[in-house]
Amino acid sequence: MSFIVHILEDILGTVRKHNESSQQISFDCPACCEDKGVTEDNKGNLEVNYTKGIFHCWSCGGTNNMKGPIEKLLKKYGNKQQLKNYLLLKPETDYDKQKKENLDENGEEIIRENNIKLPEGFKLLKKCTSKDYKYDVVMHYLKERNITDEMIEYNNIGYTTQGKYFNRIVIPSYGENGDLNYFVTRAWDKWVKPKYFNPSEDEIPKTSIIFNEGLINWDSTIYLTEGIFDSLTIPNSIPILGKTLFPLLEQKLQERAKAFIVVCLDGDAFSNSMILYKLLNTNNLHNKIRLIKLPENHDPSSINELLGKRGIIKMLSNTRKPTNIELF
Repeated sequence: MSFIVHILEDILGTVRKHNESSQQISFDCPACCEDKGVTEDNKGNLEVNYTKGIFHCWSCGGTNNMKGPIEKLLKKYGNKQQLKNYLLLKPETDYDKQKKENLDENGEEIIRENNIKLPEGFKLLKKCTSKDYKYDVVMHYLKERNITDEMIEYNNIGYTTQGKYFNRIVIPSYGENGDLNYFVTRAWDKWVKPKYFNPSEDEIPKTSIIFNEGLINWDSTIYLTEGIFDSLTIPNSIPILGKTLFPLLEQKLQERAKAFIVVCLDGDAFSNSMILYKLLNTNNLHNKIRLIKLPENHDPSSINELLGKRGIIKMLSNTRKPTNIELF
């Protein structure tokens, strides 16, 4: 990626910070400097992720629209040759791939037919009793994790003891119109691998759905978590099923979220939380993003398991903006 870094250095000048592992590099923002009437301000507010092919200024991204694909930055502040070199040599980014998956050969958006169904033999827990095979085993596992009856009923949690998803807890996802759009399964036996077994990308790409979108109140504070069991413990939360944000959810948050968005990833993923903070803190969401920093070896699910609702309330009370040191 050094050729991209060289192009950026030629255009933007002094590198203020460079994290080669995350492939994130920061410079003084030229738009901020223009507003201040200086050539450098030593802030390093403009950040570029050259793997994802995007940039944004956390200071003026919303007011000066200093965010978007790297091409936009080069067109504004570089020359034609620099832009040409970048376009010829740049790698295909994850964002490019996700966009391409949803376009046909003519560049039109593909309307995907969702034929996903709940697993064979699915049983809804709220309709089962101890007379049902494995019911007591499943409930014992969930109660050990401090998953309450209210959580089970609200999230339509079930299980299955046959077929492809044999002996697994099933947590379904329903879209805005109430249609099933995805599900996550989790083995309750500790020795079973993999622990999580979800629909394949051929069945339904997880980049094309927002988990349990039908349950989200867009006018209230929304919490972003890594996993589904984390999400079960926090009201009005969306599991992003990983540590990165897919373009569909990013776009929907920008368009529909009216209150705060709180990033609440696992304790070992605070650097990822900062990336999400800076990614979202633009345009309609400028100054509406908050985060929670958890202890190193914990996530919302483990806090709920240890301390229950009281622990979750205390965790949510630590919602805040990042400090200046964290930002830099």
